[in-house]
Amino acid sequence: MISWGQAQQATVLLDGALVYQDADFDAPVIATLKRGAVHSISTGKKGPFFKIRLKPGSVGWISDTDVKPGVYKLAAPKEEKKRVEEKEEKRKPFFATRYRGPALDFINFTEDTLGQERSEFLPFYGVKFNGFNTIFTGEIYTEGNILFHLGAPKYYSEVTGKGGDGFIFLADFLFQTVLPQGKNGIFFYGFGPMFRYSHFTLEVPNGTKTLSYSADDMTLGAVFDLGLSWRFGRYSVRTDAKYYWERTKYYGFGLNLGWEF
Repeated sequence: MISWGQAQQATVLLDGALVYQDADFDAPVIATLKRGAVHSISTGKKGPFFKIRLKPGSVGWISDTDVKPGVYKLAAPKEEKKRVEEKEEKRKPFFATRYRGPALDFINFTEDTLGQERSEFLPFYGVKFNGFNTIFTGEIYTEGNILFHLGAPKYYSEVTGKGGDGFIFLADFLFQTVLPQGKNGIFFYGFGPMFRYSHFTLEVPNGTKTLSYSADDMTLGAVFDLGLSWRFGRYSVRTDAKYYWERTKYYGFGLNLGWEF
């Protein structure tokens, strides 16, 4: 008799390996196993068969050519490797793939206000999309950004001595040239139009009173950028530097996590 007193772990070598009711190739098949599955088998054999435990209370017999004592991580079979390679070949090149996702930009926002140009680095949050066929159909690589900053720059409170509130809205659209840097990397640069709208609610001391007023500004301009992007599976990480040219001129840096669409 085969005893389970010294059972051992074993790895199934063949997808669809047959488990027989008895140690006989003519016996009924009671189960099939997946390649790479790990089961307990007997340490001894009955002819060319190991006794195998399928689950508590359920045992059968498996050919010694279909299992290997020990736990192993099996390499993909040739057919599976071929399918993976074919899938990779059919996948679009990185530069030809569209992405969209959240964006974080730090911009040295500059405006002509309170008698002079004033600047402050501000965080902007929003979304970015990039790739072919995002706005225009055809072989035109483009990028679009919609960004918001909530609050007023600190230079208002530094001058007035009072707090301020509001927001800044930035939107831009760039036509870009893309230079592949290997299979999963690209370098890009481009330019395009940009739009800015800002609205601030400010408080200004006036003698013994405090006056509140709204400062609204809207302008068109241009933006230039250059950057790098890397692909990780269906995702991309994109970083760039931008130069804004409108009533004032300022620059910023951005980071984006995108996914294919």
